[in-house]
Amino acid sequence: MNTDNTQNIYKVTSAGERLRSARENLGFTQQYVAKRLCLKISVIRDIEDDNVPASLALTFLRGYIRSYARLVRIPGEELISIIDQRPAIKELHVSIMKSYSLDKHKKQRERLLIICIWLAVFCFSVIIIVCFWQNNTATQDNTSFINSQHTENSMDNH
Repeated sequence: MNTDNTQNIYKVTSAGERLRSARENLGFTQQYVAKRLCLKISVIRDIEDDNVPASLALTFLRGYIRSYARLVRIPGEELISIIDQRPAIKELHVSIMKSYSLDKHKKQRERLLIICIWLAVFCFSVIIIVCFWQNNTATQDNTSFINSQHTENSMDNH
């Protein structure tokens, strides 16, 4: 590799362009890179075209770029810093943080709902137990009253 090619790699400001230039200078094809990194060719194309697929998490994108950079012998952290400066990535990062925050609030509401449901079940159970106990106590009182009446009547008859 001559110094002109090395200087051309570092003049390129896009991370995808730098990866593509380094890949081409090493004589690698996109298929070769995809096979070595165990990725789809479409992911390699998206990285080289600086496209961020909506379905790809930011963490995976960074990992793929680091692996790709290691394969083509470029410092990965430089590329990650270039990627992080892009407005689309910043928006993606903000939306991930917002979704995490919304998810946290959603889980809190779900916990509160579960607590309310268990409280309602507990109260309903207590009401049923109290009603059953009162009914049972009233039946026992009636039975003992009837027995005492019956005993008095049988004593009066004798």
